Amino acid sequence: MRVAGKFKKFMISLVAAVTLASTGLGIMATGVTAQAATTPKISAKAAIAVDASTGQILYNKHSDKPMAIASMTKMLSTYLVLKAIHEGKLSWDQKISVSKAVAKMSQNKDYANVPLLSTKTYSVRQLYNATEIYSANAAITALGDAVAGTPHKFVQLMRQTAKSFGITDATIINASGLTNKEVGSEIGYSSEAANAENEMSAQDVATVAQKLLSKYPEVLKTSSIAHAWFAKGTSSETKMDNRNFMLKGLVKHYSALPVDGLKTGTSTKAGNAFTGTVKFGNGNRIITVVMHAGSASDNGTERFTQTAQIMSYVYHNYTTTTLDKAKAINGVKAVAVQDGKTLTTKLVSNSDSTKIYLPTGTDASSVKGTASLTKAATTNHKLQAPLTKGKTVGTANLSLGKTAISVVNGTKSKSMQVNLTPNKSVEKANIFVRMWRGIKSWF
Repeated sequence: MRVAGKFKKFMISLVAAVTLASTGLGIMATGVTAQAATTPKISAKAAIAVDASTGQILYNKHSDKPMAIASMTKMLSTYLVLKAIHEGKLSWDQKISVSKAVAKMSQNKDYANVPLLSTKTYSVRQLYNATEIYSANAAITALGDAVAGTPHKFVQLMRQTAKSFGITDATIINASGLTNKEVGSEIGYSSEAANAENEMSAQDVATVAQKLLSKYPEVLKTSSIAHAWFAKGTSSETKMDNRNFMLKGLVKHYSALPVDGLKTGTSTKAGNAFTGTVKFGNGNRIITVVMHAGSASDNGTERFTQTAQIMSYVYHNYTTTTLDKAKAINGVKAVAVQDGKTLTTKLVSNSDSTKIYLPTGTDASSVKGTASLTKAATTNHKLQAPLTKGKTVGTANLSLGKTAISVVNGTKSKSMQVNLTPNKSVEKANIFVRMWRGIKSWF
């Protein structure tokens, strides 16, 4: 294992950033640095922080309770749009017509939209930018129609995708995160209540965000844009101001926290919610989710203050270590080999380098593993020779001491795992050796 250096110089820069009153709000980010040594007291009803690459859970508050997610829904919708683009089913310059129902939805100024006309076409890029920068509800609905054919078919695709991520407790009824009534009768469901809306747990949302960033990291190029224009010079011209106030140049930006995504959400039922992501100077990227961090009737900035507290907490209270491929794992003992020239073998990691967060002051030697052999590789609970170095024969669940290292995995977290392989190849013993061993076992 390699231990990365402790996080440095962050406190000085963060103190300088957050002790300045936010422009026009007069809000001091009290507790963002002062409470860094202890778990932050977050008033949001649910919250979570995870590593963006592994999903390791670094902060957790009621993250398994399904709640309304409002426009954070669009991360799952975006995943499917980008998937379609990567698979060649859509192209950025492709022109899309919008239905009359979508056009009607786009004209409602009570919620985020860019005005669309059923008599005109819009490029995939235009609608995508409106979704990521301005959270335009009709724009993502139109993109969903382009991907799947109809709103309901796109919802079905969303449900299937969520299930493939391990999410089993979600309610998904539209692509945007509006209520069933707000999307209109042609887009909504007659079987659902008027006030029904999409719901997931914070852990579910973090899972979606991690899948999105892992598969399509280019989303950050757009989600990090603070201001842009939609259809400039046309009747649909709209100045789009990003609702993620933590972006550079906006009122809740902290210079020590270079947040570049990912998605806000606001509704009466959801209150103010936010999925944020930041890449620290040491290269570690984390994802945070806060849900119902203040009511929809307030100015919505509290979700960003609480996000900053969680990000600061993670930065100050963890170092990272790396479990390299082909390295031994504490606690993983040698195992018996059936019919091998040697009767035991040591097991080592067969996974690519795995980053593990350690609470500050914790030594890397505290990372331990509990081995589990795959049934196909065993006979009589022993590894069956011949064995090939580099071939996976089992897994190890990782823990810090006696505490499992948990990672997001849809609705229910699981222990962080690495694959195991013999540290050396083991040939099968010849028949005479095997017979002699059999004879000896009788006595």
